[in-house]
Amino acid sequence: MQSTKLELIKKIASIQSEELLEKIKHFLREEDVDLEIPEKAPSLNKKETELLLKINEGLPEAVQLRYNELLSKLSAESLTPPEHNELLLLVPKVEAKNAERLKYLAQLAKLWNTSVDGVMDRLGIKPPPVFYA
Repeated sequence: MQSTKLELIKKIASIQSEELLEKIKHFLREEDVDLEIPEKAPSLNKKETELLLKINEGLPEAVQLRYNELLSKLSAESLTPPEHNELLLLVPKVEAKNAERLKYLAQLAKLWNTSVDGVMDRLGIKPPPVFYA
């Protein structure tokens, strides 16, 4: 079951829906009382699970959607001056969330005795694209 949970976390790493993340957190906290797990099944300890949940926390959905919309307009060179100002206000929030995520990735890397790049590869996480606002 723990292996299945890790696979689920890998698949949702890029999802920014708060409602979905709450459902996943609930799923991960459920007790697997009736499930028979072979002794050598891979599993995550409590700290690893907590770090993975923190790594997968995103911005509020509305903020993420607006940020993505503004980046799209920036790429298409159709960003208005007020939208540019709005984007400039969102960038520090996004960067702060990414820095927080990197901190948790580093903690997980230490637990797994590997590099942050190794953890990201294992989880299928790709670095966000770089945009200049």
